[in-house]
Amino acid sequence: MKNKAPLLLIPCLLVALFLASCQRTCVCYGYDGLEHRYSEEQVDANGGNCQNMIIQANTRFYSVCNWE
Repeated sequence: MKNKAPLLLIPCLLVALFLASCQRTCVCYGYDGLEHRYSEEQVDANGGNCQNMIIQANTRFYSVCNWE
């Protein structure tokens, strides 16, 4: 059992490292054809959902917003 502990620990650490280093970006596509990118912090400040970024200040700015 002693020899298996390090073997189980390594994959767990790799998964934790991968999840901690992942930075998502909310990408919104405007009606003018331009692409606008928002960080997770910016999305959190505007309601916390990438789909909510479509409408800001009661005005529809984007056709679609998705996480990348």
